[in-house]
Amino acid sequence: MSKKLETRESLLDRAACDAARLWARACSDELVREGRRVEGGWPGTMREARTRAAVEAARLLTKRSMAALAHDELDRLARITYDEARRSWGALST
Repeated sequence: MSKKLETRESLLDRAACDAARLWARACSDELVREGRRVEGGWPGTMREARTRAAVEAARLLTKRSMAALAHDELDRLARITYDEARRSWGALST
């Protein structure tokens, strides 16, 4: 794998993790505003993760004038986003 591809991959991975943490925090904050406890399993879905990953990746790639996201990249980023959000949720839940 070339240095350019490694850089793209690491940028996208970091963006997916950042989006996941923000997503978990937003879900937690919403429950708290509603007077509910942050507990139980992660309430997000893979479909939501895919959307969040796609939006964040598009923003990043556009900003850096990089080629659009490939289908296989989106699949990988959706999984990273979902898994990281679930981990973050576990750290936030009581």
